[in-house]
Amino acid sequence: MEYWIKNKIISFGGSSTVRDAAKDGNDLFIVRGRVFTFTKKKIIMDLAKKPLYQVRNKFFHILLPKIFVCDAEGKKLLMIKKKSFFSLRKDFEILNPDKTPSAYSIEGNFLSWNFTIKQAGLPIAEVHRNFNLVKDSFVLSTSLTEQAPFLIALVIAFDNWVDKLNNSNR
Repeated sequence: MEYWIKNKIISFGGSSTVRDAAKDGNDLFIVRGRVFTFTKKKIIMDLAKKPLYQVRNKFFHILLPKIFVCDAEGKKLLMIKKKSFFSLRKDFEILNPDKTPSAYSIEGNFLSWNFTIKQAGLPIAEVHRNFNLVKDSFVLSTSLTEQAPFLIALVIAFDNWVDKLNNSNR
């Protein structure tokens, strides 16, 4: 199934919708951002507004931005961070809360938003960016519909990570 993760043109806090990428484009999930937050917290919810996952930036960091994917209650599941301050490339790591390598990884050019999400080395999803001057949107393709909310949270975390790195380089 394909999921269209679309950022709204005007939204307070970065709210967005996730739709079926098919022609009819039915709403499937809601992504609610917070207006006044230092962590760019976003909550992925079902259509009944039940929280499923949270994505948030680390509040305070000196050199290496960190983004967390959390469960509905806020318990950290994954952390995305830059591998090294000294690296000129935007290499990152996906770690478990205990800072061990995660079973999740990506391959491809995630900065241009064409990449494969892997779990234990096996491909489970493809992500492609739709280029538009006004708003960002991403298409997530996966056959694992039960993992779709988590994969959507992971894509939103990558988007936060890239935004954080781009803002810190200015």
